[in-house]
Amino acid sequence: MSWVTSYLLNKSRKKNIPNFCSFLLIAHIGNSSCHAFELGYKNGLKIKSDDGAFELGLNGRAHLDVHSIFPDAANANYPAFGSQLLNHNDRDGFNWRRTYATLTGKIHNINFKFENDFAVNATTAFPHSLREAWVATQLGPGQITIGQFKAYRGLEELTSSNEITLMERPSTSSTGLYSGRQFLTGIGYRGMIGEKLGFGVYTMSLSHFGLPFSGISYGGRAVWLPWNQPGKTLHLGFSVSRDTANKDSLSARIVDIYGGREGINKSLGIAGAALGSPVHNSQTTFSAEAAYAVRSLTLQGEYAISRLDNTHLLQNQLKDSLIQAFYVQASWFVTGEEAVYKKDRWAFGKPRPSNPWGAIELVVRYDLAENTSQNLQANPCKTGTSKCQVEIMTFGANWYPNPHVRFMFNYYLTESMIGINDSSSLTQKDNLSAFSFRTQFNF
Repeated sequence: MSWVTSYLLNKSRKKNIPNFCSFLLIAHIGNSSCHAFELGYKNGLKIKSDDGAFELGLNGRAHLDVHSIFPDAANANYPAFGSQLLNHNDRDGFNWRRTYATLTGKIHNINFKFENDFAVNATTAFPHSLREAWVATQLGPGQITIGQFKAYRGLEELTSSNEITLMERPSTSSTGLYSGRQFLTGIGYRGMIGEKLGFGVYTMSLSHFGLPFSGISYGGRAVWLPWNQPGKTLHLGFSVSRDTANKDSLSARIVDIYGGREGINKSLGIAGAALGSPVHNSQTTFSAEAAYAVRSLTLQGEYAISRLDNTHLLQNQLKDSLIQAFYVQASWFVTGEEAVYKKDRWAFGKPRPSNPWGAIELVVRYDLAENTSQNLQANPCKTGTSKCQVEIMTFGANWYPNPHVRFMFNYYLTESMIGINDSSSLTQKDNLSAFSFRTQFNF
């Protein structure tokens, strides 16, 4: 470079000084453009402009699950149901639970996210395979979001699948109460008032990209953080939602899964299932949540009560159902790490291992869901019996060798109860147990 500069300088002195100035200007522009963007890696690939006006990030996750199901033996005293209809090796084996590619970014004041799950099969292909697809911007004290995202309801529902403590979410989530209605399309607004109060409200269609469901959901969530400091967090929250669906489209219903992902679906009631119901029927849910994290121990629980409209007839009158669901959960990092609280979701995340050989976490959860309206006269669960209840006890252990890998072990002890057919019959129960193991990668 020195001989070129010398040559141009000598030439400019003799004949054309502006040529040298032009050369320096071009060199400056070229050098500036080379440094206009920074490429790095921090929890995924990142591209960022020097002025901060543009950001782009690429992340991914892969969850490979293996299951072993141990169905209940059929009882000769009553008809088989639930897992009693399975053979011993039914639903055993491997499945790709998730294979996400996630693109996030910012253009000036507009944030965006597009997330696709490549693990879906041919019946749920793109665009139904999209999980989150939205744009957002700051508005006043909060952020307004438009697109497909999770409705603001529930502590465990809003926890990332990379950071849930057990492999399956509890009955207070889309695994149970919201019956798969996790990612919806619409508009939401959420923010903080000071450092301790959070809020979120939304209005959304029940449809998911690629599925022509007809219905609407609206509701909100409020969170209070009396304590939120290193080593101690107290979280209290409340949410309310109302889902109204077309009778010929997606029914407002509650379905619980016991025995893990490959276990048994148990319907706890469907809004609008009664003969003579109107075209539109609703599910209204109130939920309370609490969590306390102190050092390496985290305790949390949620209680929800949900009303389903027009689930059954009683004396030729349309009747509603009440479903209650709750869980209590405790987790402990044996290796001393502390749970991380994330204000962007008002939910907990997982820490980085503090030991060279990784972090170990133990967890136990009790989960119950039941239709309290089911009896021998009223029959919202369509079983013709006295009970409609599911209980799940889950024991888990997680090993985090590093921040990008996790191995999860879950063992389920479950009981589905449908009670008796009449006063002289025996109580009918299905006792299913299962073991699940996950290998999780994320970047």
